[in-house]
Amino acid sequence: MAFSTSVSVILVISAICCWASVCGGLREDLKDFVALVPRRRIGFIAARYYIFDPKFRQAVEFVRSDEFTTTWQQVRAAPDFVNIIKYLTDYGSGYDITTLVDSLPTRLRTYQLSRTVPVELMLRRDLTTFLWDVIQSLPRTRIYSLISQKMRQSSEFAKLYKALRNKEFKELVQRARNSKQLQTPLRKLNQKSINVDEILQILFEVISWGPQAS
Repeated sequence: MAFSTSVSVILVISAICCWASVCGGLREDLKDFVALVPRRRIGFIAARYYIFDPKFRQAVEFVRSDEFTTTWQQVRAAPDFVNIIKYLTDYGSGYDITTLVDSLPTRLRTYQLSRTVPVELMLRRDLTTFLWDVIQSLPRTRIYSLISQKMRQSSEFAKLYKALRNKEFKELVQRARNSKQLQTPLRKLNQKSINVDEILQILFEVISWGPQAS
């Protein structure tokens, strides 16, 4: 498992937190999911990576640099990426998520790594176990139950969740992943140990934890 998975998880969590802070009627629904994420433990794991893994340190420094801002702007301007934004806006209760997307680089830049790491985590030196650590830390059963509950109780959440499970969303993401306009910025991210394919893998893995959307 690639070391950049730790950066991937931070990206995914940051995106969810951004949406939960700005997205109108969906705000309270998404906050309930954010509350289930053991961000403190994941923060400790990320801090351990920062200490032991030079590729992770490279990724963190890149995210905090002006070069990342330029790379992000290239991604942001690509037509296939804009299509994903439009899709999520249409199925996210009509909320224009442009503000969320544009604020993500700032959120990542200001992300603070923990200054301490519990002894039991510090002694675990096999860095390739990061993804396993994170997946084991997430309360999958509770996430499934909460998704099921929200599907019954919130029409706005149900609309968004069904859109995320729809094959059209996956096709839009894959089209953007293979877009000619995005190859240069995506290659730059991978060179800086931010593995785009891992980010997508984590995104669809977590989405799949919920029930089938009818």
